[in-house]
Amino acid sequence: MARFAVSAGERDGEELVVLQDGKTGGEAQLWPGCGNNCFSLTLPRPDEAGSPERLVRVIQAPPSLAEIQRRPSWWGIPLLFPFPGSMPGGEYEFDGCQYRLGRPDQPVLPEGKDWVTPGSRRDYHGFVMDLPWVVEETVADDTQTAVRCALDSRGHPDVHEGFPFPYRVEAAYALSAEGLRLEFLVRNVGDGRLPFGFGAHPFFKLPLGPAGSPGECLLHVPAAARWRRGGERLDVPPELDLRTPQRFESGKFHGMYTELSLTDGKVEAFIRDPANGLETVLRATANFPSVVVWSPPGRDEVCLEPWICPSNVFNLAARRVERNGLVVLEKGDEWRCAMWVGLRAAR
Repeated sequence: MARFAVSAGERDGEELVVLQDGKTGGEAQLWPGCGNNCFSLTLPRPDEAGSPERLVRVIQAPPSLAEIQRRPSWWGIPLLFPFPGSMPGGEYEFDGCQYRLGRPDQPVLPEGKDWVTPGSRRDYHGFVMDLPWVVEETVADDTQTAVRCALDSRGHPDVHEGFPFPYRVEAAYALSAEGLRLEFLVRNVGDGRLPFGFGAHPFFKLPLGPAGSPGECLLHVPAAARWRRGGERLDVPPELDLRTPQRFESGKFHGMYTELSLTDGKVEAFIRDPANGLETVLRATANFPSVVVWSPPGRDEVCLEPWICPSNVFNLAARRVERNGLVVLEKGDEWRCAMWVGLRAAR
């Protein structure tokens, strides 16, 4: 019998995909029907890999799946495409043309308001984080278990209201002894050019065990600058500089960190929990030039989010802001990226 397995799960009447490590008890739960969100992740302590009681909850599942439907950007690993962050008023420019998301009669609302206004269109974090994805392939053997899901915008005409650029996206999650890997692919399936940005939005639990508290955990992001709204880049002030790990304070470090130094050719940020002797490590391919830090109010979690671009990326590109991060694919072209989440002993 293979070490790793993939199985169908069920919660709140919804179909899930469950990736399992039979040796350690590590597990990832995904909901393809709502954004292909990996909403729960449990990994073994690196020094106690064979003891199920030493499993660590890295991503905390919501009280119910209805919470993901209500606010899809607030749980698990939301996938932010074709733009992360906000697009104020849903208005943007591309190739000299002006666009507005949604129908002319459709209100465009910011985060925190759209879910209480039926029929509204949101101006943040794109379209795919609550659409149904299709499971296309599953794999399980002695090295990993994986699932690949896809979404084709041509099957969802609403997303083309104000965004007339067809695309196909794929997201493959793999659970192995090293942790969880996410590979993301974008393909231009239209006849014209496809502009986009992308970000992943993982929520990491604090602390990483029964000892300590969130405020004892340390954050590290190897960034020399921060983006400000409007496309301005500033040096990181000492009180916000995470190149040297700093204690977590809810709300203190909110923002986009950029000009990242790489470790072995990859982005690497981490959360260090000295009380439990562990670190949650986020790695990402070098085509993510920024990491957003955000702590949801009232929750013992922090987000370390790899993004390829800042908020309002289409308009920043139209204004020719340097290093704006907008990707433009010609017909038939593809773009790829990857990120990894793992545990290691605190250093």
